[in-house]
Amino acid sequence: MKNTTSIKTTFPAIILSIALATSVLPLTAMTSRAATMTKTTASQTANVDDATRTYFLNVYDSSTAFLGIHYNELPNDVRICLESARDNAFKVLDSDDLQAVTQASSDLRIALRVAESTLAGIPIDTNAAPDFVLGTNGGNVSTAMTISWATAGNIGTIYATSRNQDALSVRRLVINNYIERLYNIGIGRTVDIPSRDQYANAIINGTMTPAQVAATILGSDECNAKNPDNKAFVTACYRALLDREPDTQGLNNWVNALNNGMTRAQLIQTFEAQTNFTNLCAYYGF
Repeated sequence: MKNTTSIKTTFPAIILSIALATSVLPLTAMTSRAATMTKTTASQTANVDDATRTYFLNVYDSSTAFLGIHYNELPNDVRICLESARDNAFKVLDSDDLQAVTQASSDLRIALRVAESTLAGIPIDTNAAPDFVLGTNGGNVSTAMTISWATAGNIGTIYATSRNQDALSVRRLVINNYIERLYNIGIGRTVDIPSRDQYANAIINGTMTPAQVAATILGSDECNAKNPDNKAFVTACYRALLDREPDTQGLNNWVNALNNGMTRAQLIQTFEAQTNFTNLCAYYGF
């Protein structure tokens, strides 16, 4: 995990002034979700269009994700600012008051961007769009970890269905998704609930590391039966542990290594020492 740095005591005032001065949402003229509401005067509060609502919900879900994964890494002032902005946003999630939604979205976007920049150890640029869960967007925080869009999408789905849950509950959902990933790719089936809970509890309680869980699942008899030939096994390890498809040269090299005496357990251990696996674990908050 990256070491965090302190934010100056002027941080809240800076954020407030930026939030008041910055307009960040493209307010397009799309059909309103609340178009059926009667407008009696030209000065009546504008309704929230679909594009603005979608953006707002994406930033909200991203903030929930970020707090769930990086809660203990954030300096107190940064964490409190992000939590406060998220709490304020929750109050207007279903509001049709365009001004209230725009302001809440702007405040939350800025607070999330500051939190991401703090953990990434880069200068804070509140005018940039947030990367939605540090490193997954592959855009603004180029020095942070990277992960595939497919993996980011899986995590995003969890948060989209878990609004307003406490950080520990969200973290358990993320860990469950990590275990589910290993079962789906390595064994080709959905994990059974007892096994999922056993591994999740082991990670949460510290009795097993994520790497040990992965090695156990991918080294199981069921995984070996699902991937009887070495080419299939190496491919599964690339996908499950490195989050990518194997390149031809790498695939051939590892298959040859297995054919010439390397054990599957040794292959898993070698893959888990690679940067891609470290990045994958960091994405899941390990």
